[in-house]
Amino acid sequence: MINLYSIWQILVAFEIVLFLSYTLIMYIFSKKKVELPEIDYLPTITLLIPMYNEEKIIKEKIENTSQLDYPEDRWEIILLDDHSTDNSKDISSRTIQEKSLNARVIESKGGKGKARALNWIFPSLESEITVISDADALLKEDSLLRISKTFANPNIGGVTGKIVIISDKTRLSKLQEDSYRFYFDIWRLGESRIQSVSVCNGPLMSFRTDLLKRIKIDPNAYADDSDMLFKIIRLGYRVIYNPDAIVYERVPLSVKGRIIQKMKRINGLRRVYMNNLDMLGKGLFGKIIYPYALMTHIISPTIILFIVLLYPLIVLQNPLFLGFLLFFFIPKIGGTLLSFMITQFIMNFSFLVPTSGSWKAVEDARYRLK
Repeated sequence: MINLYSIWQILVAFEIVLFLSYTLIMYIFSKKKVELPEIDYLPTITLLIPMYNEEKIIKEKIENTSQLDYPEDRWEIILLDDHSTDNSKDISSRTIQEKSLNARVIESKGGKGKARALNWIFPSLESEITVISDADALLKEDSLLRISKTFANPNIGGVTGKIVIISDKTRLSKLQEDSYRFYFDIWRLGESRIQSVSVCNGPLMSFRTDLLKRIKIDPNAYADDSDMLFKIIRLGYRVIYNPDAIVYERVPLSVKGRIIQKMKRINGLRRVYMNNLDMLGKGLFGKIIYPYALMTHIISPTIILFIVLLYPLIVLQNPLFLGFLLFFFIPKIGGTLLSFMITQFIMNFSFLVPTSGSWKAVEDARYRLK
């Protein structure tokens, strides 16, 4: 007879060991100090802003861009339009003129979709560094300066920034995301110190332009940020996390929007992970970082599902296990645990959401901030 109690204990123990060991290892490495080489010049930058039907927030994005601290003669702005059907292009052109920015709107001729648009424009870029930022994300004034200095290390091929969650209201989804981001920072910084990150933050990512010209984003991956990450690592370069390069991201206003956003992100990320299984065991990334990424994103969600489903049966056998629920009421720990459980649980049902057409599904994240 199957002993459900023993199985449940094993599953819980696996999750505890997995995340405690991962967090501990990354925390230790995150404390490792890294000295960047001194630079006497700033590299040229192209700030690339992909947009599709962004009329609600593109003016605010351009206004934010106009406030960035970087020498005018060392950067340019390109708004890469993916065949918008609203007033995004007109609003963009008008705002650029009002702000007297060194910017232009270019309509993609690479086919429908962000990945195809990026693949099309990469060969034409002439700057040393290409920074890609989502239209609904706002950059901190010194973000470009922070990123540019990181590239002083010639082994670094890409840099991703730190996401700070913003919202027009205090919502549970924001509180849960803030809790998750605390550990996200530790994990990504630790991975950077070891070799490279396993996840790239789409709202703010940057790469050496000459490397982007050597890759092609998989248009069917639906996670262009992480697909680029793995391709740059394959070229022999590191992609690291810079917590000082800050980007502000909106939280969808509805619970449905937040869940769909999570599902779409995990769908794309999982596809990228499965497409790169041949990297397992190769270098520090393939021996340490990538295996943990696979376990936390592929294996762990299924285990959490079984833990949750079996829990009522375990409580029926031993009501003392109701005490586990007390952890959810402990300040700080409870919020983090709830965020983790919800995220891992909904990962199991991400296949229910079509990966393509992501814009409409999370439209409630596109609102102008007050």
